[in-house]
Amino acid sequence: MISDLVIGMAGAGGDGIVSAGESLIAAAAREGYYAILTKSFGSQIRGGESSCRLRLSAEPILSAGGTLQVAVALNWEDFLKFGGELPVGSETVVIYEEATGVAPGQIPLDRPRPALAVPAPIARMAQETAGTLKAKNTVVLGLLSGWFGLAGESIRSGMRRKFAGKGAEVQAGNDRAFQAGLDYAAQHPLGSGSRRLPPPAHRKPKLLTDGNDMCGAAAIFAGCEFFGGYPITPSSEIMQFLNREIWKHGGVLLQAEDEIAGLGAVVGASFAGKKAMTATSGPGLSLKGEMLGLATIAELPLVCVDVQRGGPSTGLPTKSEQSDLWAAAFSAHGDVVRPVLAPITVADVFPVTVEAFNIAEQFQTPVIVLSDQELAQRKETIDPIDTARLQRIERRRPAAADLDPYVRYRITPDGISPISYPGMPGGNHLASGIEHNENGAPSANGAVHARMNEKRIRKLAPLGDRDDLFTREGPPDAPIGVIGWGSTAGPLIEAARNLQREGLAVQALAPRLLYPVAEKVYRRFFASLRVCLVVEQSHLAQLYRLIRMFVDLPCPCHSLARSGANPFSPEEIAGQIRSLAGLDPAAVPSTPAPTR
Repeated sequence: MISDLVIGMAGAGGDGIVSAGESLIAAAAREGYYAILTKSFGSQIRGGESSCRLRLSAEPILSAGGTLQVAVALNWEDFLKFGGELPVGSETVVIYEEATGVAPGQIPLDRPRPALAVPAPIARMAQETAGTLKAKNTVVLGLLSGWFGLAGESIRSGMRRKFAGKGAEVQAGNDRAFQAGLDYAAQHPLGSGSRRLPPPAHRKPKLLTDGNDMCGAAAIFAGCEFFGGYPITPSSEIMQFLNREIWKHGGVLLQAEDEIAGLGAVVGASFAGKKAMTATSGPGLSLKGEMLGLATIAELPLVCVDVQRGGPSTGLPTKSEQSDLWAAAFSAHGDVVRPVLAPITVADVFPVTVEAFNIAEQFQTPVIVLSDQELAQRKETIDPIDTARLQRIERRRPAAADLDPYVRYRITPDGISPISYPGMPGGNHLASGIEHNENGAPSANGAVHARMNEKRIRKLAPLGDRDDLFTREGPPDAPIGVIGWGSTAGPLIEAARNLQREGLAVQALAPRLLYPVAEKVYRRFFASLRVCLVVEQSHLAQLYRLIRMFVDLPCPCHSLARSGANPFSPEEIAGQIRSLAGLDPAAVPSTPAPTR
């Protein structure tokens, strides 16, 4: 019996590989399993290769796992294009299309050799049972269910619902294809020990969702009444979700003519007194810079979600990366501090998005949420969100005393000034992108500019003590520390937990608040450390360098950083930590170059 199962599949566009993965995770959700499904595509508009990897477990999981236990290759050319995204190891069972003509001993995977290579007549079974090669993915589902005990009846019932509108013959053909896979698995046992997944302890169905849908749902819960944006991979599903749902809650969605206009509309909606947001990816964030600056100087709350992908320019539009951190924090002219948040799991997208609205409204500032392609588009089974735990903050409105007279940008003790809305009696004021005095009147006076800069930055100081915006794991006096954010935090926390079970004292820190840098929180984390590792999907090690800008590190701090489309596994991170644990700290440079 195995503790969990990691399956990777690849084929050509149209082979239905991703559809097969979605069928499996839907069945897993109905059975009560913990599961994570990641999807990967070539960047072609049509066709090209596609893959998915699915991790199933009876216990909670935080990552899509590492080396595959099961690999499915419908053709070798497409499978090999995914490289490190579908790593095969010495324990992997490789199932591949018999029609490729490759003998088990000759498959193009030799470092290391897999435990077992199993050719199967997938295409032939699809054609014979369903009359179409489109049923190859259904045959694969039958093979996986038969060989690894994967929720056969739940898969079958899910397919019947999926094909309910396709007609009786299509339903019957897919049912025959699935049964053919089951029969083939029964007639050709693997004979290599038990690889069947144990049932979950609590077979209560789970919610199946992804990060983009969680973001849209959280925005509605937070009270968002306006979305303005422009479609861009991999954030477009946020707009699609809100286009279906925001109208039901009295909100409005505008698909603008470009990224700049989308955020311009959001700025206008915020000025009109509405909670408002936009969503984009790296190229769109570049275009939104000037409008974000307008919202900063006009002190208007809004949320901008950036679902990161590989860059620069068009880069890798369908692959994940964590390389927009500097753009989010620093792509503004002038002295600007704007909060940057990042969720660490699909479920975490919901409370982080709500908190982004809270911070925006409380401090009257634009807030950037850095999601990434993996979190945004991966499917995950989660428990229902307990919304009773979440707070919703509204912007500070003027009281009667504040309106006699109304001074929009009054310098207050906490730097936050009451904000009116158009039509509020006595609340008229100037709001523009030029520097202004407390009344909003334009001013080129250097002393006024200094005071307003100080006001806009000072009001964000309370964020520096927000321990609740960090997840900390492990004994607080552990001498070894590891830091990671976004989708990298999951495998990092799993690695730390595994090492703690081995007896190694490790503590992990996963920041949700990336900027402004919470110096006090980091200093408390570093207090007991002898050595630290920062892990991220960024060639320039952007978080590692950002921390070093603001925190005096009392111990050697190393970086494990690389470009996107190369996800980290818990095993890889654990190996790096074990290596650091054996180092003599006195022999390690205090500012080593990032590990590539």
